[in-house]
Amino acid sequence: MQLLRENAAAVVLSDQELPDGTWKDILAGLSAAENPPVLVVTSRSADEYLWAEVLNLGGCDVLAKPLDSNEVVWTVSMAWNDWNSRARLREPALV
Repeated sequence: MQLLRENAAAVVLSDQELPDGTWKDILAGLSAAENPPVLVVTSRSADEYLWAEVLNLGGCDVLAKPLDSNEVVWTVSMAWNDWNSRARLREPALV
């Protein structure tokens, strides 16, 4: 979280389980940012339950491990587009 506080990011990838917490802890930390990055969760046990939980709690998507490079590129691209759209909505309108 310290790294994310010191460096701007549009998309964050987090494993489902971390040495000191879970992806939910990352999501909670991200929500404090002015223009929070979107979160993509990675997991060896990616299933419909995890995917629904991630989306319902405000995450962006789930990637199954082992990671497939084409799927990663597509998912991160879509996540960046989502973040960019949200960022544009936050911008004040030009007069």
